[in-house]
Amino acid sequence: MRAKVLDLPSYKVLHLRYPLPPISHTPSQQPSDWCLHLGSNERPLHLNHTAHAPVSAASWITKKPRLAMGQTFHVVAPRAKRYSSCEGKLADLLAGGEAEDLLWLLAVPVRPQHHSPQNSTVIASTSTICEEQREKKRNQDDNNVHGESAQCPKQAKVHTQDKKKGLNTVVGLLSLPSELHRLIFSFVDYIVDVISFSCLNQSFLSIGCEILDTYYMHHFGRWAGKNIVCVGEDVNPNDYPPGLFSKEELEVLRQKTTMIWDDYGDVETQPFTLYHFTYPRVSRRQIVKSDLYHIAGDLDDSCYDRGLRKDPTYEMHIRPYLRATQETYFPTDQLWILRNLTMKQIVRADAIALSPDYINGPDIKFLGFPEVILSRISWSSSQPIGFEEKSVRGVWAGHCFDITTLSKHKTETREEEWTDVSEEVSKEITSDWEAKIGANWREIITRSERW
Repeated sequence: MRAKVLDLPSYKVLHLRYPLPPISHTPSQQPSDWCLHLGSNERPLHLNHTAHAPVSAASWITKKPRLAMGQTFHVVAPRAKRYSSCEGKLADLLAGGEAEDLLWLLAVPVRPQHHSPQNSTVIASTSTICEEQREKKRNQDDNNVHGESAQCPKQAKVHTQDKKKGLNTVVGLLSLPSELHRLIFSFVDYIVDVISFSCLNQSFLSIGCEILDTYYMHHFGRWAGKNIVCVGEDVNPNDYPPGLFSKEELEVLRQKTTMIWDDYGDVETQPFTLYHFTYPRVSRRQIVKSDLYHIAGDLDDSCYDRGLRKDPTYEMHIRPYLRATQETYFPTDQLWILRNLTMKQIVRADAIALSPDYINGPDIKFLGFPEVILSRISWSSSQPIGFEEKSVRGVWAGHCFDITTLSKHKTETREEEWTDVSEEVSKEITSDWEAKIGANWREIITRSERW
């Protein structure tokens, strides 16, 4: 049974799943004062409905701002037209554990030194596959991502002299300068083809391992340096964080509209808002693949399909490189920092972690960098219950960020002036959580089943 949506312009109708809380009417209330009981943990919400018609059983009606149900917030990079899977009630997002994707979208990996060609100690391969077989592998269909083998057609006989010419061509290729080898690798589209190419000799193996590092690192830091906002669905048209868009862009956005489809298939045209950047027809979802164990496993399976496990070079030197972990590119023996690239401010991991034991590289258990960012980039036109206005008018909303090591930061910004706001942010976190759940907020959070 479909709920009938009441046509009340000053109200917002929210559809809920069954079963619904009962609607009560007590003698102490005015006939037009309906009350929806929100459960044992919520106060009743009185609906000063001027009409005497009963409220639909499948709808909630609340005046803006929403008080009881709360609005949904969504992390988005509007200028890049990308939205993340980081979505939910603001209280849930700030409580930690719900914004892990944001961490890996901003964390910039560190290239391992032991994989670089200058420090590589790999030994040249003594592969048993002859040059003709290797050449045949390299000529497989480049469009086959997984490298499935196909039956080769019969070939015409090749004279010994032609074979020598082909071998001389291969030898000539291997003797080219390393700069040209890197240029050749740059034209190889698929990582499995790169690995196949790397089995030829030590020089190619060194370059291939460097490209393998790049392949793994490419999964992280996709939003580093991009403007991001945690926008609430109640944001009004023409309400954008300062500096996010230029005057010309704001003028275009003011004239823009979007179409909304309701449950009945009807289309309603609405003024465009910042929250509409979270819609699939406006932006694209940013897929986050941060589990290197599974990424490496999928790559090893593709190499198996290609038949590379028969090659001693792959088994001895390349396959061990595939077994990467988060610690490979996010070392835990270095201090990590959050950088506000717009304001030139930094926040240190050791200043915000509830305990040094909770720090694992850029990943901080319970409350870490994502929670710090979310507490300062939220943006809406109405505030959820229990939150101050500053919580939804974030001072960092629309700014650019990244997460990197302190040593790398010092190397990159020797001549620049940056401000360490770690203590300010730490005091702000303490003040906010004490106001919400009491002085023992650290103990409550660390006991949460969320982790």
